[in-house]
Amino acid sequence: MLEDPVFIITRNIYQFLIGNYEDIKGMLVKKHSVNLQTQGEFSFPNTVKSWHEYINTNTNSELKDFTLLNSIGKETMDIIITSQEWVIPIIDAKKIKDRIHIFLDRNRGVKVGLTSAIQNNNSISNKLSGNTFFSLVDKLCEGSCITSLRLKCLSDVINHLLVINSTHLPQASNIVLTSKSSNQKNYEGRLVLCGTVLNANTSVKENALNGEDFIRLRQNELTLIAQHKYGVRVATDTKWKEFISHLGESAVTFELLQTKPSCAVKINFDVSSGSSRGAAFILYNCARLETIIRTYNERVNEGTYPPLPEFEKTDFTLLTQEEEWCLIFNYILGLPSLLKNCVEINDHTCDFRPHLICGFLSSMVRLISQYYRKTRILTEPRKHLLPVMFARLHMLKILNETLKICLRVLNIKSVSQM
Repeated sequence: MLEDPVFIITRNIYQFLIGNYEDIKGMLVKKHSVNLQTQGEFSFPNTVKSWHEYINTNTNSELKDFTLLNSIGKETMDIIITSQEWVIPIIDAKKIKDRIHIFLDRNRGVKVGLTSAIQNNNSISNKLSGNTFFSLVDKLCEGSCITSLRLKCLSDVINHLLVINSTHLPQASNIVLTSKSSNQKNYEGRLVLCGTVLNANTSVKENALNGEDFIRLRQNELTLIAQHKYGVRVATDTKWKEFISHLGESAVTFELLQTKPSCAVKINFDVSSGSSRGAAFILYNCARLETIIRTYNERVNEGTYPPLPEFEKTDFTLLTQEEEWCLIFNYILGLPSLLKNCVEINDHTCDFRPHLICGFLSSMVRLISQYYRKTRILTEPRKHLLPVMFARLHMLKILNETLKICLRVLNIKSVSQM
C-alpha cells in the first residue's frame, strides 16, 4: 500500500475534532491546492452546523458566536500542540471568517514528501512491471473505429490502476468495457460503460475516420507545428518522423482519456486540437526535466560539478520558494491520493477516473514550466550555490519520476528530449 501523508494528516484532523474518521460523509476537511501561503494547506468549517451529525451539541450551540472549537472545548493552539506527533506537524492555525486554516511545517513536509515519494515510485514501478490483466473490451465493440480505440486506451489504463490499487480493493476480475449499454446481459461480472467518440460538428458517432486515421491526422498537425518551429527537416529526418509518430499517438491517447469515461468525447476533426498541444506540452516538460538531469551528469563527468550527494546528506530546508512547496505538496505528495481516487469499486459501484490523471498532469507541467522560467537550476559551481542546487536536483528527479509514472499509467511513453 502506498504511503499517503496527505491522507494521514486529513485523518488526524478529523480524529482531533470528532474522535473518528470512518463515518464522515463529504469533505469537511478541505485540502488546498492554491494560495497555500495565505490560506494554508488545509481548512475546516468552524461552525457547529457543519458538524452537527458528528458532535454532541448543547444549549450554547444556538448562540451566534458558538463555534465548533467551543463545542469540543478546544482552541487552535491545541491542534498545533497535538500535531507535533503527526507525520507533518502544524505550525499555525488561523481563524479566517468561519473556517480554521491549517499551516503545515514545510521543512518537515518537504522531507516527508520526497522520502515517501521515493518508496512509492519504486513500488508503483514494480507493480506496473507485471502482466496482470483485470479488464477486457467487449468483443461486440472491437473494431477499427475511434470509439474502439478509446475502449482499448481505457482498458490499458484500468489494468494499470487496478494493479496499483490491488491491495485495498475487493476482487476486481471480470471487468468488461463496452460502448453498448444493452450488452450487460452478455457478460457476468462488472460492466464499465464507455462513451462514444462524436464528431463535434455533427454530434453523432464518428465513423468516417477510423482510429489510425485519427492518429495520422494528429501526427500531421504536429508535423506542421514542428516545421514552423524547427524548419523543413522535420518532414524528412527519420528521427523526427519517429518522434512525431510517437507524439501523435500520445496526443490521441490523452485526448480520448481526458474526458470522464462514461461521457462521450466530442472531437473537432477540422481544426488542430488543444489536446494535441496539451499532450505535447506535458512531454516537453518531461524532456525538460530529463535534460536538466542529463546535463548535470555530463558536467559531473567533465569535472565541472561534484557528484550529487546522497539523499540523506542533502539539506532540503533550502527549498524555500513557493513553487517548490507547491510542486511537492500538490504533486509529489498528491500522487497516492490521486491514484486511489481514480478507482472506486464496491458492491454498488465500479468506476474509473483516468481523466483525473490528465488534469493532474496538465496542472503539474504548468507549474513546472513556471518554476523553470523563474529559477536557474544549474548554477555556477560555486561552493555556496551547490547545496541549494543539490536539493533542487533531488526534488526534480523525484518530480520527473512522478510525471513518468502518471504517463505510464496512461500508457504514454515519456521522452528524454524534444
